[in-house]
Amino acid sequence: MIIRARLSKSFWGEAISATTYVISKSPSVAIRFKTPYEMWIGHKPNVDHIKVFGCIAYFHSKQGKLDPRAIRCLFIGYPNKVNGYKLWSLNPNMPKTFVSRDVTFDE
Repeated sequence: MIIRARLSKSFWGEAISATTYVISKSPSVAIRFKTPYEMWIGHKPNVDHIKVFGCIAYFHSKQGKLDPRAIRCLFIGYPNKVNGYKLWSLNPNMPKTFVSRDVTFDE
């Protein structure tokens, strides 16, 4: 995933976390094509929100009228216990990592 996204090796922790998240929502032969999530929770997971690791994402900021409305970022995973996406900002004036639900993806 890191090689495909052309990211540095410093993102290995984020890649492992995202991989674990996706695997838990993917069918497995060992449990008769059910997902680990389904075995634990009792119903099938919703996978509509799963995105390509390292893709370009645009965070919709609510700044002033004349400021840019979208900030270019990289998608680096799913935060724990929070609905949203973990992003790495490509804008030097923002914090490097943050979580947002208001995102558009360019996959």
